[in-house]
Amino acid sequence: MPEMPEIPDTMPGAARTPSPESTDAALLHELAAALLDLEPLLGTVSERLRVTPPPELGPGSVQALQTALDALAARLRVPALTIVAPCDELWSVELAVSRRLARALGTVPPETVVRADALAVDDAVRILHAAPPGRPVPLLAHDGTPLRGYSADGADAPTVVMVMACGMPVGLAVPWLRALSGTCRVVTWESRGMFAAGDGPGLPALNGHDLAAQAADVLAVLDGFGIGEAHVMGLCGGAAIALAAAAVSPRVTSLSLWHGDYELGGDAPKTTHQHDIGGLLAMAGRSPRHAEGLHRMMRGPRTLDALRPDVAHHLLHPYASPELMYRYGLLNGVIMGTDCRPLLKEVRQPTLVVSSEQDTTAHPEGSVQVAARLPCATLRMMPHGDHLTAFGAEPGLVRLLSDFILDLRETTERDA
Repeated sequence: MPEMPEIPDTMPGAARTPSPESTDAALLHELAAALLDLEPLLGTVSERLRVTPPPELGPGSVQALQTALDALAARLRVPALTIVAPCDELWSVELAVSRRLARALGTVPPETVVRADALAVDDAVRILHAAPPGRPVPLLAHDGTPLRGYSADGADAPTVVMVMACGMPVGLAVPWLRALSGTCRVVTWESRGMFAAGDGPGLPALNGHDLAAQAADVLAVLDGFGIGEAHVMGLCGGAAIALAAAAVSPRVTSLSLWHGDYELGGDAPKTTHQHDIGGLLAMAGRSPRHAEGLHRMMRGPRTLDALRPDVAHHLLHPYASPELMYRYGLLNGVIMGTDCRPLLKEVRQPTLVVSSEQDTTAHPEGSVQVAARLPCATLRMMPHGDHLTAFGAEPGLVRLLSDFILDLRETTERDA
């Protein structure tokens, strides 16, 4: 997305910082954070989305909420939402968006009125953009595909490049961005072709979708942020992309692979989820027409039943339109279908491999096999944690990564 015009620190007039005791300021900040969290989804769905308010709000409060949402959406430059009365007609994305806004509002008294004067809106947006993930930075892949990059600047080196699961919005990476930005510079980006570039309506052209093209995006992100070399952290399918990047470039100085989803032929079993999603991706990637049929199924409210409520709006992103489903079938289909075994013969960088026996999404035996075949790998099987735990940046996981990077840095300095 092209960089947004600069938002001044204040509107004309006296500067004001919201008081922590101000209910209005707190609510506006939470609503602004929710809209920014939803921006990738709102920006790629062509229809205007409807949302339902918390049932306890009275008519006057609902109207004030609509006014606040409109003001914040305009300031954040995200598509607006329309509040409607509770009904059974909302589709899966609208329900997920409604629930995200409900969490932002928390438990509010029926008479609550969200006041959205210009100064308060400006304060909320300014404070929000100062924290990770911030505003997207427009980057270009080597084949000209626009990418949306994000940077959380911290202390001196090292730099960590996060390779997210295919098709996931940056919001899923925020816990790690926040946790690591105090000691590292952390950069990431969103999957090519899956997010509005901001230079016109709809999605940008998808110029390439094979694993080599997606791995080259790691190096394009380094180039775009002026970074020479970095530790590369791959989560879920991002682990395969990280391996592919490390196999071709010494600029990847070390790796960490978290709950990786690997194709290893008959050398490692797969979970039921891996088999099911593999079939779905194969169907979706066959043609836009096949993807459109699958998208109609994904619009049903029951789609949310299998998704964790706090991240459902992120997990739904690749299924939010027929075109997204088609591209997801191509991009993630390649990630899940490309044999990683040849890559394991090429990667020599120190590597931390992390999984858990409780992961029923990506089979942990894949991580065991990857660690066994890499010449400089350390395997850590965590005693607990499902697949989504890897994205939560729990303190124990953050320490594990930080210690790994610190040990490598100290070893390099001793050997220098």
